[in-house]
Amino acid sequence: MSKKLTMPEVAALFEGAKDIVIVSHINPDGDALGSTLALAAGLRKKGKNVVISIDDEISSYYNFMPGIDQFVRFKQGDVINADLLVINDASSLDRIGVAAECVKAPMLNIDHHVSNTGFADYLYLDVDAAATGEVIFRLFKELNIEIDLQMAFCLYVAIVTDCGYFKYSNTTPHCMNCAAELLAIGVEPDVVSDFLEMKSRDDIKLLSKVLETLAFEFNGRIATIEISHENYNPDIATDSFIHYPRYIDGVEVAMMFKGVEKDVTRVSMRSRRLDVSKIALSFGGGGHKRASGCTIYKDMAEAKKIMLASIVDEMGNCNG
Repeated sequence: MSKKLTMPEVAALFEGAKDIVIVSHINPDGDALGSTLALAAGLRKKGKNVVISIDDEISSYYNFMPGIDQFVRFKQGDVINADLLVINDASSLDRIGVAAECVKAPMLNIDHHVSNTGFADYLYLDVDAAATGEVIFRLFKELNIEIDLQMAFCLYVAIVTDCGYFKYSNTTPHCMNCAAELLAIGVEPDVVSDFLEMKSRDDIKLLSKVLETLAFEFNGRIATIEISHENYNPDIATDSFIHYPRYIDGVEVAMMFKGVEKDVTRVSMRSRRLDVSKIALSFGGGGHKRASGCTIYKDMAEAKKIMLASIVDEMGNCNG
């Protein structure tokens, strides 16, 4: 298990490292990208050599984020020597792909997911933080790093995407105070929301196909949508698609199945009350109590059968 660190101890680790690699989870979202980009920029201000990596395609949807082109993708067999490997916004080792094998350095995991497995050498975990971006914001205070406008922009994206623009249950006074400080630096919330809410024609065409797959299970308490392997496009950000079944009256759990490969299905879950992080963790995934995901190495039909059975079983246990 990881050695749990305080914020001053995390700062001391960074102070003592020169060559740093930062990685985040596959299927990256706004928090993974924003918090990683901001952390890298801040550490470079302190004279650190920083490489950032994600072992997955990054949708062009996020091209508006400053520094997004800095991400590299390690290959099997690469050997990268560093003083510190920072695993950012990831709750389990398998979520970072080949970096776990390629980078030779002590591991520091900075995270906020309740499903964290304590896999790294060192861990800073704040499950009350709305986003890892909020944790990085506090880290900059500890390290006396001045947050410039580009860093503030990335941190704001990290925070608002993970708390649903301050409407999810993880929204706290602290995360709103962080956002307020970022606005004071110069972040324009309307500009950020315009980038994040903008959809291409291809996005809308795919969404229309996905909504045709809407189905209900367990007396309407579960709603599902599907993105078939034939329709899957890694360049289209589909995270928002699950909002449609999530906000249907009577639905307690919404699920989106995405056929990223013929026999690989990514599953996203959103719930009103059920702790879906436990289900995701049992399949090697993770996340939050009300928003989690995992990858099932089966075709979509089989993955859907397996996951629905797990959800129904958990619902039965809770009701019992």
